[in-house]
Amino acid sequence: MLAAIKKLNCRPDWLLISATIPLAIFGLITMNSFLAESYYFDRQITWLLLSYSLLLALSFVDWRFLRKSWLLVALYIISAATLAILFVLGHIANGAESWLSLGGFSLQPADFMKLILVLMLAKYFSKRHVEIANIRHIIVSGLYALIPFLFILFQPDFGSALIIFLIWLGMILVSGVSKKHLVLLVIVGV
Repeated sequence: MLAAIKKLNCRPDWLLISATIPLAIFGLITMNSFLAESYYFDRQITWLLLSYSLLLALSFVDWRFLRKSWLLVALYIISAATLAILFVLGHIANGAESWLSLGGFSLQPADFMKLILVLMLAKYFSKRHVEIANIRHIIVSGLYALIPFLFILFQPDFGSALIIFLIWLGMILVSGVSKKHLVLLVIVGV
């Protein structure tokens, strides 16, 4: 088993982990200084321990299987369908119907869509890096982002919808698309 892990070159990124530890500690210090009772502080410590354990466990997974187009498309469709299901089965919190309650646990499907959108756009742009200057790639990638953007916007969860838009815009900017096409798109958008 250990030989298989070494062969895959899967190991924890200790630099990344060590960079997050001071942030978590400062967050705990700040949280503890504002609250008289320690319920949230204790809860946050529990979640941090669980998160770091999961991070270490998942660092031994070979994530290259996410390169498969059919898998990314399936994850995208499942996530978009989950966003659509929110309109029927969603739980309203702070005026937005953006949470799914599963027993005593709630999750926000928009968070999964953000990750999947990054993977989808990365796959799309990596396949088309030679012809990326064509305006068609701005439009097609925009459609990938538009579907979850609209589902999330109508929940209404403007903050998550804005993040979806910014993910798309950031990926467009670093992909190497033609700047004149991007300026044209901004003018049409305005």
